[in-house]
Amino acid sequence: MNRQDLPLKNDIAARFVPKIVALMVYLGTLCFVFTLFMVHSTESWEKQFSTQLTLEIPTTNKASSAVLQTRVLQLLQRTPGILNATPVPHKEMADLLQGLLGEEVNVEHLTLPIVIDITLNGKEIVDVPTLEAHLKNISPQIHLSDHRGWQNQVSGLIHTSIMIALVVTVLILLGALVTTTFATRTSLLIHRQVIEVLSLIGATPTYIANQFQRNAFKQGLIASGIGSGLAFVTFIGILYLMENAGFSATVRSSFFFEALCVFLFVPLFTAASMMISVRFAVMKELNQ
Repeated sequence: MNRQDLPLKNDIAARFVPKIVALMVYLGTLCFVFTLFMVHSTESWEKQFSTQLTLEIPTTNKASSAVLQTRVLQLLQRTPGILNATPVPHKEMADLLQGLLGEEVNVEHLTLPIVIDITLNGKEIVDVPTLEAHLKNISPQIHLSDHRGWQNQVSGLIHTSIMIALVVTVLILLGALVTTTFATRTSLLIHRQVIEVLSLIGATPTYIANQFQRNAFKQGLIASGIGSGLAFVTFIGILYLMENAGFSATVRSSFFFEALCVFLFVPLFTAASMMISVRFAVMKELNQ
C-alpha cells in the first residue's frame, strides 16, 4: 500500500531537510572528488619520481669526464640494491637549464655536469655513506644526492591530506543523516495526533515507518540530485580553469570517469542512507 496518510510534505521538516541535504551533498561530493584527484595525482607523481639518488660529476674536459663516467657506472652496476643508473642526456640538461635561466641565456657556453639518475630496487638496502665514500675515491668532486627523505615527507603529507579529506567527507554524510534523524523526530511530534489515530484504527509501526521512509527517500533523492548536479557544474568549471591554466595533463580520463560515477551514485546512496536512518528513528520512537 503506497497511500500517504501522513501530511509529511507540509511540515517544517519537509522545508528544512532538503536544503540542508542539498548543501551537504554539494560539499561532500566535491570533497570526495577532490580526494580522488589527490589519489590519482599521487600515483602519477610516484611513477614520475622513481629516481631515489642523483649523482653529479663535474666536467673538466671530455676525455677525463668520459673516463669518470665509465668508472662510476661500473661501480654503480656492482653495488647491491641499485636497479638502474642512467646518465641524463646533455640536451635534456640544456633544456632544463634553459627553462630556469630564460631564453636570453645561451647555455652552450656553460659547462654542464654529468648527471646520473639512480633507481633502487627496493629489495636491498643501499649503504649510501659507503657508496659515497667509494665515489669520492674515484673523484673527490663527485656529489651524491639522496632524494628519499623529502620524497617520503611529501608522500606522507599527501596521504595524510587524503585521509583528512575522506574523514571530512564521512563527517558531512553523518551530518546529513543526523539532521534527517532530528527532523524525523520533529515530524513525529508534529504528527503525533495523526499517528495515534492511525494506531487506533490498526496501523502498525511498520506501516507508519514505511510512510516516513518513502517520504525521506523522495526528499533525499531530489535534494541530493540537486546538490550533486551543482557539484558537477562546479567540477566542470574547475576543469575548465585548470585547462586554461595549463594543468590539463594532470586530469586523466580514468579520474574523470570515476568522478562522473561519483556524481551519479551519490544521490542514490544518500537517499538510501536517509531512508534507512529515518526507518530506524521512527521504529525506535514508536516501539518505546
